[in-house]
Amino acid sequence: MIKVNRGYAGFYKGYYLRSSYEYAFAKYLDFYSIQWSYEDQVFDLGYKLYKPDFFFYDKDNRLVKIVEIKARNTEVKKNARRDLKTIEEKYHIKCELVSYEELLKIYKELPFFFNINH
Repeated sequence: MIKVNRGYAGFYKGYYLRSSYEYAFAKYLDFYSIQWSYEDQVFDLGYKLYKPDFFFYDKDNRLVKIVEIKARNTEVKKNARRDLKTIEEKYHIKCELVSYEELLKIYKELPFFFNINH
C-alpha cells in the first residue's frame, strides 16, 4: 500500500511534482500505464502565462490533452477552469481539471490508497 501525505513535494520519475495531489495522479496514470509528461509548456492566455500540470501526446507526439490538478479551494478551482477553457478555445487542446474530490473517487479502484492528513 502507498500512503500519500498532503505535504509531499519532490521528484518522481525525473519531474519535480509540487503536491501530493500531483503525485497521486502520476501514480494513478502509471498504474494504468498511461504515458504522461509534466509541465511541458507555458500558454499565453492573454491575461497571464499559465503552465498546466500533466500533458498527454498522441503517437505522432502531438499534444492532445492537458490535465490540471487542484486541491479543494473553490476559488482556485474556478480560476483553473476558466484558464483551461481559455486554452481549449485558443489552442484547441482538450483540457480537464482533476480535483481532490475526483482523486478520491479514482483511488477507490486501486490497490493502494490516497490519504490526506488534515
